[in-house]
Amino acid sequence: MPGPHPAVALTRLAVRHGLRRAFARHNPRHGVPRVVVGVSGGADSLALAAALAFEAPKQDVEVDVVIVDHGLQKASAEVAARAA
Repeated sequence: MPGPHPAVALTRLAVRHGLRRAFARHNPRHGVPRVVVGVSGGADSLALAAALAFEAPKQDVEVDVVIVDHGLQKASAEVAARAA
């Protein structure tokens, strides 16, 4: 069975390394590590959110998602609503 698309694999790898670097010195007494990610519904933010959803649980990191409407395109509100 083949693995994920190479772009998905590379995004997951980047997120995995980023989480490790961000929480390398995390003290468990301070609670569960948490990241907040803004998602507008565009391909890049959806890819980041998907990679975080895949990688964060493996490192016991909680993820909060904030839906953002940048208002940069006519349909941005609808795109943000679909992302939610």
